[in-house]
Amino acid sequence: MFYYDEDRNVYPTHAAAVASNRHCSFYFYDDVFKKVDWKTEPTETLDTLYRERAQQIRDQYDHVILCYSGGYDSTNILETFYYNNILIDEILLVGAFSQDKQKGTDENHNGDIYLNAFPTLNSMNLPNTKITVSDYTEHFTDPNNFTLIKKYGNEWTDHIGAFKSVHNLFWYDLKKFIGRDNNKKTCYIMGSDKPGYEALDNCVRFNDLSVNDYGANYEDENFKRINFYNGTDDIVIKIMVKQAHVVMRFETLFVEMVMQGKTLPHGWQREVAYMDRMKRMNSIIYNLRTPLQFESTKSMYSSLSARDMFMLSKTDSAMYRMTLEGMKTISKHTAINRKHCFFSQPYYLK
Repeated sequence: MFYYDEDRNVYPTHAAAVASNRHCSFYFYDDVFKKVDWKTEPTETLDTLYRERAQQIRDQYDHVILCYSGGYDSTNILETFYYNNILIDEILLVGAFSQDKQKGTDENHNGDIYLNAFPTLNSMNLPNTKITVSDYTEHFTDPNNFTLIKKYGNEWTDHIGAFKSVHNLFWYDLKKFIGRDNNKKTCYIMGSDKPGYEALDNCVRFNDLSVNDYGANYEDENFKRINFYNGTDDIVIKIMVKQAHVVMRFETLFVEMVMQGKTLPHGWQREVAYMDRMKRMNSIIYNLRTPLQFESTKSMYSSLSARDMFMLSKTDSAMYRMTLEGMKTISKHTAINRKHCFFSQPYYLK
């Protein structure tokens, strides 16, 4: 992953692309995706493709970890493995749990885990799966716990991917924190991310905030990050193309019916039809057996997310000072409160 401008100058990081003040694009498997037939919808169902993707991952790795947030994307992955009897070796739930004033709140963006993830896991029979609940705040007592800070000091935000949010320092060092005694061929699965469908142009583009995230460290010794919904394998390419066509078909029909004042077909619940576009998308590409009971609000800023709220109370700590210095580095290139994202080239569905 990298960035390039109209003159094909290359920028290795998100920060460098922002600092260039040029119109840049995000390179994300362009050479592969431009050869894909995006206009032909695969005949398989999404559920079939999800199952094949889960089995592919299982066959390729000795130790499979699912990073489970309790949101739509990771819940669909969990259900795909579970209901197809495909083993997940470890399920990882991460948050600033000890920083909540009381258990079960969304104070530090833990609501999805408390209200969705824990109840869902309790309802499942997972005798051969290790459930790991990691409170990353214990690692923030010392900035030197993090590789990027030790290596780059105050400029750690230049090297952490598109999301500068401080908790991503933990994800960059995931192998160090949860895999120190694991020497197996291991993958950790992320729910990142669905192709962004653009209705006006009938195309999909990839947003770097969606895939150049969580520390952007895709391989660390025996640990490899896997994005379940995108990549270059034949199965996952089919998933991307299928998802895009399903969304395009629904959005086209939905807009036409609303504009014409027509009655929605049976099964299209009114609350689904009129909820925001992302919720509509999740409702049509995932067929969850366990409906979500709660949805945390999305973070407004890429430099300080809802998951970083615990840092704001640590004003006398070295980590708090390092966080502020990292934000100063960001502010040299762009406003702190701005989600500065870049897009891949478009891939047309018609």
